[in-house]
Amino acid sequence: MHHFESGGELVRRRVVARTVTSAIALAIVAEVAMPLLISARLLPAQQRDTMQLVAPSGALSFIAMGDWGREGEFNQRAVAAQMAKVARRLDAAFILALGDNFYPNGVQSVNDPQWRTSFEDVYSAHSLHVDWYVALGNHDYDGNPQAQVDYSQISRRWRLPARYYAFREKVADGVDAEFFVLDTSPFITESGGEPQTHEVPHTDTTAQRKWLDSALTASTAKWKFIVGHHPVYGHRLYPVIPEIERLLVPRLSKYGVAAYISGHEHRLQHIVPAGSVTHYFVSGAASETRPGGTMPGARFVSSRSGFFAMSLTRDSLIVQAVDYEGRLLYRAALIKR
Repeated sequence: MHHFESGGELVRRRVVARTVTSAIALAIVAEVAMPLLISARLLPAQQRDTMQLVAPSGALSFIAMGDWGREGEFNQRAVAAQMAKVARRLDAAFILALGDNFYPNGVQSVNDPQWRTSFEDVYSAHSLHVDWYVALGNHDYDGNPQAQVDYSQISRRWRLPARYYAFREKVADGVDAEFFVLDTSPFITESGGEPQTHEVPHTDTTAQRKWLDSALTASTAKWKFIVGHHPVYGHRLYPVIPEIERLLVPRLSKYGVAAYISGHEHRLQHIVPAGSVTHYFVSGAASETRPGGTMPGARFVSSRSGFFAMSLTRDSLIVQAVDYEGRLLYRAALIKR
């Protein structure tokens, strides 16, 4: 049973048994500690061509992808084809769509043609007809973001019950994961931190902060993840987005959040700042990408179009980066100490 929480109300939805409980610390698993897993680093080219996707038995698997809706262009359709293959191989339970869902200006209504040309017709494979848990991005605010919320009442797979919300999934007997999906654009706009022109009307960041604190405090999930569009680290122009850093970094540590999963930057990145027990994954490469350098704490950076596949077990999170040609670029395993 999926559990949804939005605006203080818990909503239950049908699903195969899956659900989200205490503070954890994560570490990179060394190769000797777990067969088939390498330490977190970029794979050499020859290994990328030969290594196979790891599919842990009984894991809760999902795909994290962002910055995608371009009517199939800029490698979007090629990425979708590889997502379908990986989702089938891992028996993925859901997709995390990390914002900037429709370029360049969002959608205007639930009948906007882009629902067909950038979503339904592109991600048509059977293996991708699972729940899509969606975050809003800054480009989505150039259109009508409420239309994306309302589409949840039309689509069997589009899950955006509110502009911020939480959902739970069962990992194993007695082990849950909880995902807290944020609407990050209002935080950026209110203080003018990152230069942008996207208007964000009718938002209340104080209410969202209070909701996040309340939801994290109440969570009994062993595994906690925060999901949003804007990253904390890894921006191509700034080493940190200060508004998101102030919002999240203290909470990530206080509540034992395993990872922050975001998009916005058109690359794939895995960042672990010095002294951090939280891992930062940026997956904004599901269509057009941009070049970018590395930064302190970066374990992996790629400007190839692609996505992260994540598999969660009782004690570990296996993260694999796959590009639009189906090559495995990177693999890391995070375990609970």
